[in-house]
Amino acid sequence: MDRFEQELARMMRDSQEDAPFEDRHRRHLRAAVRARQRVRAACVATGSVLALAALGAALLVLPNVFTEGGPASPRPRPVTSAESVPTPPTARPASGAERAPVPART
Repeated sequence: MDRFEQELARMMRDSQEDAPFEDRHRRHLRAAVRARQRVRAACVATGSVLALAALGAALLVLPNVFTEGGPASPRPRPVTSAESVPTPPTARPASGAERAPVPART
């Protein structure tokens, strides 16, 4: 309970007040106090969920950082095998000027 709620509860319990609260005012004040308590509990629950989500994300990312050598380490290049490298053709086709003319049939 915060100071406002404590003071409100004291005022509601105190029967020596000059003008005590009516029943409808007491019900309204109690409902307002319960609403504040629900809002406070929701805020605490939301904060707890966010803290757990951040912790879970950090635990998922942290092991990957250490196994990869850290974010500043250079990444290795992919290895290529000799079969995957294309080879140039060994035999070149003859050009059109070097071929003998083909006789035409009539």
